[in-house]
Amino acid sequence: MPIRYLGEPDVDHLARGATLLGSGGGGQTDTAARLLRRSLAGDRIELLSGDAVPGGHVLPVGIVGAVSAFTERLPSGGEWAPVLETIVNRTGIGPAGLIAIEAGGVNGIVVFVAAAELGLPVIDADLQGRALPRLDQMSVAALGEPLTPLAIGDSGGRLLMLDSLSPQAAERIVRSALTEFGGWAAIALRPLPVALLDRVTILGTLSRALRLGARHAAWTRTADPREAAASLGARVLVTGRVIEVVRHRAAAGFGRGSVIIRGGLDGTLVRLEMENEYLLALVDGRPVASTPDILCVLDRTSGLPISCDTVRGGAEVVALHLPGPPFWWRPEAVDVVAPRAFGLDVDPVPLRETS
Repeated sequence: MPIRYLGEPDVDHLARGATLLGSGGGGQTDTAARLLRRSLAGDRIELLSGDAVPGGHVLPVGIVGAVSAFTERLPSGGEWAPVLETIVNRTGIGPAGLIAIEAGGVNGIVVFVAAAELGLPVIDADLQGRALPRLDQMSVAALGEPLTPLAIGDSGGRLLMLDSLSPQAAERIVRSALTEFGGWAAIALRPLPVALLDRVTILGTLSRALRLGARHAAWTRTADPREAAASLGARVLVTGRVIEVVRHRAAAGFGRGSVIIRGGLDGTLVRLEMENEYLLALVDGRPVASTPDILCVLDRTSGLPISCDTVRGGAEVVALHLPGPPFWWRPEAVDVVAPRAFGLDVDPVPLRETS
């Protein structure tokens, strides 16, 4: 892919596509999109394919924590410079560019905000290919590679650096420390060699978000959900009405819930199991789609995605099944993000088995 640039006209498409890749999670992207427009201020940011980076290392960056806290307390500028400096001082490596820790949701946009702050290009790749809730669900962690040294920080000078920890331990410590950072923090992980990007990252995810967003923008101009879904490379699971939403608060970790949708034509019942993201779809009790593929719930009229935390009974919706990143279907990686990784005792159901 030749070098391309992301400018203000691209932000809406990026936000739409990142929302779809969020699978109902990843946070509301509209606020992050406004922040990116402000950061660009008429300028553009380089978006490089992995083979366009001449060499060296790239730095995975993003935010970690509650996206609702991010929306309430936006970056004021200067969040990523301290974490970058910490990692550079620890490793002696200056990055040639930035890579998103997560393409789905807010982090698919925030990487460009960080790039504008740091004056670095963005690499067209990420570590999840969608939205996933935990640091130990990064592609590098799934392959047994370390995430540390990592640093989290904010513009107020608070900083935490971790090293020589397993991804699971890093996840636990970072999650417990976030209350001291006001609910969210900027994060930078161990720099990744450019030569290994095709093995340890998910390539092309930001350009995929841009393509999905551009195609999704045409949703309201078609009357047929299946036609619109086909343009996204998705299939329709059900078109109907949400008849029930059940949520279960957890004493620790993430809350769980279910969404029941009744099909408008034949009365088929579709149940979506969710945590931070939609994870599993069952039709009349039979599993038909699951993580690591991507499940989306869209408003029937506008086509706007409806997140797990805002879906409500009575909504007229279309539920879609998008193919997930092929990376997560590798035998050595799939168990990290399959339904059982979220406590659902179901084998993963790939798109090719159900289409």
